[in-house]
Amino acid sequence: MLIKKQFNNLLFLKIYLFILASTINFAQTKIIVNLDELGSYIDPNIYGQFSEHLGSCIYGGIWVGEDSEIPNTNGFRNDVIEALKKLEVPVLRWPGGCFADEYHWMDGIGPKNERPSMMNTNWGGVIEDNSFGTHEFLNLCEMIGAEAYISANVGSGTVEEFANWIQYTTSESGNPMAELRRKNGREKPWNVKYWGIGNESWGCGGRMRPSYYADLTRVYSTYAKNYAGNQVYKIASGPNSYDTVWTDQVMEIAGKVINGIGLHYYTNNSRTAADFDEIGWFSVIQKTLEMDKLIQMHSKVMDKHDPTKNVALIVDEWGTWHNVEPGTNPSFLYQQNTMRDAVVAASNLNIFHKYTDRVRMTNIAQMVNVLQAMILTDNEKMLLTPTYHVFEMYKVHKGAINLPLELKTSNYTVGDESIPSVNATASINSNGIVHISLCNVDPNNNDEVKIDLEKFINGKISGRVLTSEEMNALNSFDEPQNVEPKTFTDFRFTDNNITVNLPAKSIVVLKLEGELNSNIGSAIKVNNPQPKLTYDYYKKSLMVLPNFSDLEIVSEGLIDQIKLPEPNDGSDFAVKYSGLIKIPQNGFYNFYSKSDDGTKLYIDGKLLVINDGRHAPMETQGFATLKKGFHKIEVEFFQAGGGLEIAVSIEGPGMEKQEIPAEMLYHESK
Repeated sequence: MLIKKQFNNLLFLKIYLFILASTINFAQTKIIVNLDELGSYIDPNIYGQFSEHLGSCIYGGIWVGEDSEIPNTNGFRNDVIEALKKLEVPVLRWPGGCFADEYHWMDGIGPKNERPSMMNTNWGGVIEDNSFGTHEFLNLCEMIGAEAYISANVGSGTVEEFANWIQYTTSESGNPMAELRRKNGREKPWNVKYWGIGNESWGCGGRMRPSYYADLTRVYSTYAKNYAGNQVYKIASGPNSYDTVWTDQVMEIAGKVINGIGLHYYTNNSRTAADFDEIGWFSVIQKTLEMDKLIQMHSKVMDKHDPTKNVALIVDEWGTWHNVEPGTNPSFLYQQNTMRDAVVAASNLNIFHKYTDRVRMTNIAQMVNVLQAMILTDNEKMLLTPTYHVFEMYKVHKGAINLPLELKTSNYTVGDESIPSVNATASINSNGIVHISLCNVDPNNNDEVKIDLEKFINGKISGRVLTSEEMNALNSFDEPQNVEPKTFTDFRFTDNNITVNLPAKSIVVLKLEGELNSNIGSAIKVNNPQPKLTYDYYKKSLMVLPNFSDLEIVSEGLIDQIKLPEPNDGSDFAVKYSGLIKIPQNGFYNFYSKSDDGTKLYIDGKLLVINDGRHAPMETQGFATLKKGFHKIEVEFFQAGGGLEIAVSIEGPGMEKQEIPAEMLYHESK
């Protein structure tokens, strides 16, 4: 009887375990990181921010004035400034938003006690004293190390007002606007590269039709002058979410006179930020993943008019838009920020990395106290949100090269709807360090993620994780460190594979320091290398680099370095340099192009450095893993009016940054 009883108990246990196992979702994700195919450069501006005169984003959030009891430097909150410095904000958009097309910049300069007040009709009807204006914004950008992106007033402004604003901020001397700036205390001009031609011109910015707005863009673009070496980067007001007709007409009519076109998309939610169940968790993440489809839709339209991708898609407003917190002004858009918002942020950044050939800037809405904010303040108190921590963790991808991924994952299903459980991104930086970011959107189940890194010889792996026990966990002023990154070690590396136990509702960033064993950068066989490069010289008035096969060669010859051929016409010409570069040893090499005007640099047929367009002297960078020996090198250059310069440099193992020396450059003699 005892034996029979034990047998029955054992049988019952086996049946119980079988039933239990069948109810547990043992999710598994497989990722192949392709180290033999580098993607595009991840522009740091993809991590841009947005600050509008809305609620307490500016007043109280960033600016408290010099007389405030809150610790400040020249009126800027010290705690907020330090947090933004740590975030390494690359670019900051201002003054709006809908506020931009009612803002007249002349009201915000000069002595503060003489500046006229204005009513903010878009956001609550509050009276603003204009104590935060152009000088304050541009000083803020300098303090935190960010580029300025100014949205100009097209809806209620004038072309003259727009032109004068550019002249006031960027011109050196010799005009009334520069003298006015000096009178107001700023001797040297600022570098203000990015200028938005209106905001949401289809809506609060004027309710314009796309063809009418596109014609206005052509006019405004004409008067966006370049002063003192500052090159204006013109960004058109783009479509609302799915409106491809707007994109199509603006690109058709004005695509040749702009550098970028905006796109706005919000993940809307009709409840407050922390008031949701699993259906609410799922629906918000499902909506935010639509960003992938939106970028594809608008990129396809842009490709029709701009197949060489000279015009960037600028997602200059994105993020979650929940109901405001109870007891706050509905027009101030103040919302809390939970683990769900962190997952939204990571998922969008992972999407943006996939399309870096077209997406070159994004600006999350907004930086402080508004919508999906990085920072929340309450008088003297300040906290960092889960979204802030995602941006801080992900900053390792800025300026790196995207690594294409093959990702197979299970579905996270709620009711009849499903979305992929895991999304991810990977990049390699100029030091050869690989970063892999993983986001598990499933709030209930861990995921075993297997990452194939066949071409990577590991030296060291480390990680950080952002997660929480509850879906709606957040940081409050009473518990400001409730959700913050921690060290992550739940992974193992064997046989060129990493197995990660990815927690439910989490973001993990892995850092891989080792050696690449990739086919990229293998040297080529050369039969008869001879010193000097070949060059072809062309005559043509250009705005961007052309397809050189469509041009007629005017002259050709040999040149010992990548420099201006003599003689040259001074303007309206182009040069294509071709040949070989001899790499002295295996390693990671950085290449730099400083030019006026445009250049592109290719190594072994791979575009590494893009410095295209008409501009003042400007340097850009690219990099590659190269094996010892000969590699193909090609540099394209064009010169329009104005300054004239080209310099191509290299930096690598045992080699400080220097112009590529003549002894490294060859051509193959026939």
